[in-house]
Amino acid sequence: MLLNQINSLQEKINLLIEKLNNSKRLAESLKSNNENLEMINKKLETKIKVMQAKEKQLKILSAVSDNDNSKQYFKNKIDYLIKEIDYCIDRISI
Repeated sequence: MLLNQINSLQEKINLLIEKLNNSKRLAESLKSNNENLEMINKKLETKIKVMQAKEKQLKILSAVSDNDNSKQYFKNKIDYLIKEIDYCIDRISI
């Protein structure tokens, strides 16, 4: 009877050890997958930033090349910004 209980206990311990090892393997696999997904995410974020910058450039180019009103608007805006910069430089010099 005691031998049966010891054998049963040994089987349960072996089963628990097997489950623990399986859990460790699963944790390692999930960690590896997580690291891969983080790397992919960083690459995609970089691509998004590049695409957003290109989108801004395309908007500016299309606005400048579409019609004279847009061109004039951007020229006026640039002139205004240059005047603001000159004003700020003058104020710093004082």
